Amino acid sequence: MSSTRELLLGIASHLSARRKRQLFLLSLVTLASAVTELVSLGSVLPFLGVLTDPEQLWKAPWTQQLALKLGWNSAAELLGPAAGVFAFAAVTAALVRLANLWLGGQLAASIGSDLSCEAYRRTLYQPYSVHVRRNSSAVINSVTGQVGTTVGAINLVLQTSTSTLVAISLLVGLLCIDWTVALSAAGLFGGSYVLI
Repeated sequence: MSSTRELLLGIASHLSARRKRQLFLLSLVTLASAVTELVSLGSVLPFLGVLTDPEQLWKAPWTQQLALKLGWNSAAELLGPAAGVFAFAAVTAALVRLANLWLGGQLAASIGSDLSCEAYRRTLYQPYSVHVRRNSSAVINSVTGQVGTTVGAINLVLQTSTSTLVAISLLVGLLCIDWTVALSAAGLFGGSYVLI
Protein backbone atom coordinates (compact mmCIF):
# COMPACT_ATOMS: atom_id res chain seq x y z
CA MET A 1 0.00 0.00 0.00
CA SER A 2 2.79 2.41 0.92
CA SER A 3 4.62 1.65 -2.34
CA THR A 4 1.45 2.46 -4.31
CA ARG A 5 1.07 5.70 -2.39
CA GLU A 6 4.71 6.58 -3.00
CA LEU A 7 4.30 5.79 -6.71
CA LEU A 8 1.22 8.02 -6.98
CA LEU A 9 2.93 10.84 -5.08
CA GLY A 10 5.96 10.48 -7.36
CA ILE A 11 3.74 10.67 -10.44
CA ALA A 12 1.90 13.69 -8.99
CA SER A 13 5.19 15.51 -8.51
CA HIS A 14 5.96 15.07 -12.24
CA LEU A 15 2.58 16.31 -13.46
CA SER A 16 2.53 19.54 -15.43
CA ALA A 17 0.24 22.42 -14.47
CA ARG A 18 -2.01 21.52 -17.42
CA ARG A 19 -2.42 17.92 -16.22
CA LYS A 20 -3.16 19.12 -12.69
CA ARG A 21 -5.90 21.38 -14.07
CA GLN A 22 -7.29 18.45 -16.05
CA LEU A 23 -7.21 16.28 -12.92
CA PHE A 24 -9.15 18.97 -11.04
CA LEU A 25 -11.74 19.15 -13.86
CA LEU A 26 -12.01 15.36 -13.82
CA SER A 27 -12.70 15.48 -10.08
CA LEU A 28 -15.54 17.94 -10.78
CA VAL A 29 -16.97 15.56 -13.40
CA THR A 30 -16.65 12.72 -10.85
CA LEU A 31 -18.59 14.79 -8.34
CA ALA A 32 -21.22 15.54 -11.01
CA SER A 33 -21.44 11.80 -11.70
CA ALA A 34 -22.14 11.10 -8.03
CA VAL A 35 -24.80 13.82 -7.91
CA THR A 36 -26.55 12.62 -11.09
CA GLU A 37 -26.57 9.04 -9.79
CA LEU A 38 -28.15 10.30 -6.57
CA VAL A 39 -30.78 12.31 -8.51
CA SER A 40 -31.46 9.24 -10.65
CA LEU A 41 -32.00 7.19 -7.50
CA GLY A 42 -34.26 9.90 -6.04
CA SER A 43 -36.40 10.01 -9.19
CA VAL A 44 -37.21 6.30 -8.85
CA LEU A 45 -39.42 6.85 -5.80
CA PRO A 46 -41.95 9.26 -7.37
CA PHE A 47 -42.06 7.10 -10.49
CA LEU A 48 -42.78 3.95 -8.47
CA GLY A 49 -45.30 5.89 -6.38
CA VAL A 50 -47.19 6.93 -9.53
CA LEU A 51 -47.11 3.36 -10.86
CA THR A 52 -48.32 1.69 -7.68
CA ASP A 53 -50.66 4.24 -6.10
CA PRO A 54 -51.06 7.54 -7.97
CA GLU A 55 -53.89 8.69 -5.68
CA GLN A 56 -51.61 8.49 -2.61
CA LEU A 57 -49.00 10.66 -4.34
CA TRP A 58 -51.75 13.06 -5.50
CA LYS A 59 -52.82 13.58 -1.86
CA ALA A 60 -49.44 15.11 -1.00
CA PRO A 61 -50.01 18.89 -0.91
CA TRP A 62 -46.81 19.85 -2.72
CA THR A 63 -47.51 17.36 -5.51
CA GLN A 64 -51.01 18.64 -6.06
CA GLN A 65 -49.96 22.30 -6.02
CA LEU A 66 -47.12 21.70 -8.49
CA ALA A 67 -49.31 19.54 -10.76
CA LEU A 68 -52.09 22.12 -10.86
CA LYS A 69 -49.61 24.89 -11.70
CA LEU A 70 -48.30 22.79 -14.60
CA GLY A 71 -51.81 22.04 -15.88
CA TRP A 72 -52.31 18.46 -14.67
CA ASN A 73 -55.69 17.97 -13.01
CA SER A 74 -55.70 14.31 -11.91
CA ALA A 75 -53.44 11.63 -10.48
CA ALA A 76 -53.53 9.65 -13.74
CA GLU A 77 -51.86 12.54 -15.56
CA LEU A 78 -48.78 12.25 -13.34
CA LEU A 79 -47.56 9.01 -14.95
CA GLY A 80 -46.15 10.59 -18.11
CA PRO A 81 -44.20 13.38 -16.38
CA ALA A 82 -42.89 11.03 -13.66
CA ALA A 83 -41.71 8.56 -16.31
CA GLY A 84 -40.12 11.40 -18.29
CA VAL A 85 -38.26 12.74 -15.25
CA PHE A 86 -37.06 9.26 -14.33
CA ALA A 87 -35.91 8.52 -17.90
CA PHE A 88 -34.15 11.90 -18.18
CA ALA A 89 -32.39 11.41 -14.82
CA ALA A 90 -31.29 7.86 -15.71
CA VAL A 91 -29.99 8.83 -19.17
CA THR A 92 -28.21 11.91 -17.80
CA ALA A 93 -26.55 9.83 -15.07
CA ALA A 94 -25.40 7.27 -17.64
CA LEU A 95 -24.03 9.94 -19.99
CA VAL A 96 -22.14 11.71 -17.19
CA ARG A 97 -20.72 8.37 -16.03
CA LEU A 98 -19.59 7.52 -19.58
CA ALA A 99 -18.03 10.97 -19.96
CA ASN A 100 -16.25 10.45 -16.65
CA LEU A 101 -14.85 7.10 -17.77
CA TRP A 102 -13.75 8.51 -21.13
CA LEU A 103 -12.11 11.58 -19.59
CA GLY A 104 -10.36 9.40 -17.01
CA GLY A 105 -8.96 7.14 -19.74
CA GLN A 106 -7.84 10.13 -21.79
CA LEU A 107 -6.15 11.75 -18.81
CA ALA A 108 -4.37 8.53 -17.85
CA ALA A 109 -3.14 8.12 -21.44
CA SER A 110 -1.96 11.76 -21.54
CA ILE A 111 -0.07 11.36 -18.27
CA GLY A 112 1.47 8.17 -19.64
CA SER A 113 2.53 10.00 -22.79
CA ASP A 114 4.10 12.78 -20.71
CA LEU A 115 5.97 10.27 -18.55
CA SER A 116 7.11 8.33 -21.61
CA CYS A 117 8.47 11.47 -23.28
CA GLU A 118 10.22 12.51 -20.07
CA ALA A 119 11.76 9.06 -19.60
CA TYR A 120 12.91 9.03 -23.23
CA ARG A 121 14.33 12.55 -22.94
CA ARG A 122 16.26 11.73 -19.76
CA THR A 123 17.57 8.51 -21.28
CA LEU A 124 18.63 10.23 -24.47
CA TYR A 125 20.63 12.93 -22.69
CA GLN A 126 22.64 10.52 -20.54
CA PRO A 127 26.43 10.57 -21.06
CA TYR A 128 27.84 8.29 -23.74
CA SER A 129 29.48 6.07 -21.10
CA VAL A 130 26.04 5.27 -19.66
CA HIS A 131 24.71 4.29 -23.10
CA VAL A 132 27.65 1.95 -23.66
CA ARG A 133 27.03 0.16 -20.35
CA ARG A 134 23.25 -0.11 -20.74
CA ASN A 135 21.34 -2.82 -22.58
CA SER A 136 19.08 -1.17 -25.20
CA SER A 137 16.24 -3.66 -24.61
CA ALA A 138 16.15 -2.69 -20.92
CA VAL A 139 15.88 0.97 -21.89
CA ILE A 140 13.06 0.25 -24.37
CA ASN A 141 11.26 -1.85 -21.75
CA SER A 142 11.46 0.94 -19.17
CA VAL A 143 10.23 3.58 -21.61
CA THR A 144 7.34 1.52 -23.03
CA GLY A 145 6.46 -1.36 -20.73
CA GLN A 146 6.83 0.27 -17.33
CA VAL A 147 5.04 3.43 -18.42
CA GLY A 148 2.19 1.31 -19.82
CA THR A 149 1.85 -0.40 -16.44
CA THR A 150 1.83 2.99 -14.75
CA VAL A 151 -0.93 4.23 -17.08
CA GLY A 152 -3.01 1.17 -16.20
CA ALA A 153 -2.48 1.87 -12.49
CA ILE A 154 -3.49 5.54 -12.90
CA ASN A 155 -6.61 4.55 -14.82
CA LEU A 156 -7.49 2.01 -12.13
CA VAL A 157 -7.04 4.61 -9.36
CA LEU A 158 -9.26 7.10 -11.22
CA GLN A 159 -11.99 4.51 -11.80
CA THR A 160 -11.81 3.29 -8.20
CA SER A 161 -12.10 6.82 -6.81
CA THR A 162 -15.10 7.50 -9.08
CA SER A 163 -16.83 4.27 -8.09
CA THR A 164 -16.15 4.90 -4.40
CA LEU A 165 -17.60 8.41 -4.53
CA VAL A 166 -20.69 7.21 -6.44
CA ALA A 167 -21.18 4.33 -3.99
CA ILE A 168 -20.89 6.67 -0.99
CA SER A 169 -23.39 9.13 -2.48
CA LEU A 170 -25.86 6.33 -3.25
CA LEU A 171 -25.44 4.88 0.24
CA VAL A 172 -26.08 8.31 1.80
CA GLY A 173 -29.17 8.71 -0.42
CA LEU A 174 -30.47 5.29 0.56
CA LEU A 175 -29.81 6.02 4.24
CA CYS A 176 -31.90 9.20 3.93
CA ILE A 177 -34.75 7.27 2.27
CA ASP A 178 -34.81 4.17 4.50
CA TRP A 179 -31.79 3.42 6.68
CA THR A 180 -32.80 -0.13 7.67
CA VAL A 181 -33.13 -1.29 4.06
CA ALA A 182 -29.94 0.58 3.13
CA LEU A 183 -27.88 -1.03 5.89
CA SER A 184 -29.30 -4.47 5.09
CA ALA A 185 -28.50 -4.06 1.38
CA ALA A 186 -25.01 -2.72 2.15
CA GLY A 187 -24.33 -5.69 4.46
CA LEU A 188 -25.63 -8.18 1.90
CA PHE A 189 -23.78 -6.76 -1.11
CA GLY A 190 -20.65 -5.93 0.91
CA GLY A 191 -20.54 -9.44 2.33
CA SER A 192 -21.04 -10.96 -1.15
CA TYR A 193 -18.26 -8.75 -2.52
CA VAL A 194 -15.85 -9.82 0.23
CA LEU A 195 -16.68 -13.50 -0.36
CA ILE A 196 -16.22 -13.16 -4.12
